[in-house]
Amino acid sequence: MRLFYGLFFLLLAQARSETDSLLIQNQEFQGLRTTSLSVVKRELQNHIGEFFTEEKWQAERQKLQDLDIFADIQIQKKIEAPDSAGAGSRHVSLVYTFRELPPYIPFIAISKTEQDGFSAGPALASLNFLGQGIRAEFISRFGGTTEFQASLSSQRFFDLPLQYDFAILRIDSYNNFGNFHEDSWRTKLDLIHRLGGPFNLIYAGEIFHLNTQSPISASPSTTSDPVLLNPKGDWVPRLGAGFLWDSRDKHHDPRHGLYQELRLTQNGGFIGGPADYQEWLSDTRIYLPWLSRNTLQLAGLYQYRTGIADQTFGRYDLFHAGGVNTLRGFPHDSFQGKSEYILTIENRHDLIKKQTVKVWKWSAYYGLQGILGVEMAALWNHDALLESSAHPSYYGGIDILLAGVDRIRIQTGSNFSKILFQTDVGILDKADIQRFRSR
Repeated sequence: MRLFYGLFFLLLAQARSETDSLLIQNQEFQGLRTTSLSVVKRELQNHIGEFFTEEKWQAERQKLQDLDIFADIQIQKKIEAPDSAGAGSRHVSLVYTFRELPPYIPFIAISKTEQDGFSAGPALASLNFLGQGIRAEFISRFGGTTEFQASLSSQRFFDLPLQYDFAILRIDSYNNFGNFHEDSWRTKLDLIHRLGGPFNLIYAGEIFHLNTQSPISASPSTTSDPVLLNPKGDWVPRLGAGFLWDSRDKHHDPRHGLYQELRLTQNGGFIGGPADYQEWLSDTRIYLPWLSRNTLQLAGLYQYRTGIADQTFGRYDLFHAGGVNTLRGFPHDSFQGKSEYILTIENRHDLIKKQTVKVWKWSAYYGLQGILGVEMAALWNHDALLESSAHPSYYGGIDILLAGVDRIRIQTGSNFSKILFQTDVGILDKADIQRFRSR
């Protein structure tokens, strides 16, 4: 037995020494048509003059894929003879080969929300603006809503470990849920400060403006319940801060890990405007792989808001639940409230694992997943921290994974009390869109 363990550890030590003895002498980069070399180099873990390790390669590969500008990344190791000094180390040249996504994509922007229904319009997305790993989008939509949006986002701010998401939104539409004409502007900036490993700090700011140039009706139930807190228009500044633990193996379609965000946001009050309330938020997402093609997602979104409706809390800020973006299996706008929680258990089965395809001189990827899940939600207006009356549902369908889009969800659900199946189409991961849904 001792001889067996001795041989085992000898072979293990030899395998490790063969890997650790690869001293990086040179790095080459192939396939970078648009991307600046500095964007790639700042994500690398293996460096010239250091020993190559497989762990560092997997880490840097995932960081580069999370930029969402590459369809695929491969590495080739060109190993040379051992060092003539007799140290036993061998020199290696690393050749990185990239398959880029198209840097500019003109497309038809499609929006499908419970409030506005179907909207579409011309749009332009730059997945790799100026080759700097910045995603820039210019979107217009017409139909259920008239909407214009311009946004910039990136994993880094120049060379700083600061992820940002900046957006300006203009909406001119009739809000069916609140029964008023929405004429609004929204400017927001979210910053994620990476401290190393899964630790992150969050800073957020936003200015929301809803004006009165277009007539705003009273609510259906009363004639003295105005939408605005200020008859001349509401300017609502928002400042938030929080903590994020993100140990997911990847940002897009994660297989394992934990995403836990805690955030506190001050709306109006001492920072100005007619509103005055706080929002306490917890966003939990757990990913558990099982078998070779299945991932179990456990998600919980909790948003508690203080304030008095129609006094320090505007009715336009109410949450609405029901439909493919919030509570599948219930009709649109089944529940309303200034606070909410939504719990989801979902299994994702890879029907077609991620495939890379060549599109002209660029590349893209696609995949297909079968979805089964259950979820429940509760919304309330009172000051209690929780609402005991929750509404459960179950659902199933397919998700189409696409480069630059994340996913298209085609799903059917029903509530438990009355079997009534409803099918709908959603865009983006539901865990994301229920956080930032525009109703």
